[in-house]
Amino acid sequence: MMLIDCGNTALKWQLWQAQKLQASGGFRYQSNWLQSLEHLLKEVAPGRCYITSVLDHSRQQLLEDCITQQNLPYVRFRSAASALGVSSAYADPDSLGDDRWLTLLAAAELAPAGSLIIDAGSAITLDLLSAEGTHLGGAIIPGTRTSRDHFRDIFSYLDLSELQANPERPPGCSTPDAIHIDYDRDSLDILLELLDAWQRLLPGNPKLILAGGDANRVESRLARPLVRIPDLVFRGMRRMIIEQG
Repeated sequence: MMLIDCGNTALKWQLWQAQKLQASGGFRYQSNWLQSLEHLLKEVAPGRCYITSVLDHSRQQLLEDCITQQNLPYVRFRSAASALGVSSAYADPDSLGDDRWLTLLAAAELAPAGSLIIDAGSAITLDLLSAEGTHLGGAIIPGTRTSRDHFRDIFSYLDLSELQANPERPPGCSTPDAIHIDYDRDSLDILLELLDAWQRLLPGNPKLILAGGDANRVESRLARPLVRIPDLVFRGMRRMIIEQG
């Protein structure tokens, strides 16, 4: 089977056979990603694909057409109000990014005492998950290498001029409430402020979990104990496959 994670700037994939990871890789959208994916699917013939995606409608349709043209069945994982003992903080669960939802499902298994989850990519997301599996909300911050224009493109449906960084705000339970943006300040400074303000919301000894393509940059600034799980989204996908079929 092939797992496909479509983020804001790149598609990442893993190939699994007999419960073992056989290969992995990725394609950036600014390259010929569809042709690369088509060639890969023909070469490895995975049998079935599992997808998580934050693509816009047109790119999503291109992705699904590419898969179906190879006569491959596929399943797309979407955010939900609850699953596998985890409940979403969002009043509109569909509006929580599917990739963020899958990191919560993975973290619930990896850190049963609760966790703060950082996924550092084009956007840096921070989510809080209690020991009871309750999502407390989170934050969305521009990535360390994301320009003002690209971040605005990702959230083009929002007026970002009204959304400012403020560690005194509670974790956001909608996309507008979660965005913390201040282009006069470093994104990692904002992240550190939020961690300091919000970690008290999780009693006991929650784990700090770090994932994403920019994990190196983030880890070097955090200066606190953490568990680094590069494939956190894929772990959430595999948990869904194993426990729900």
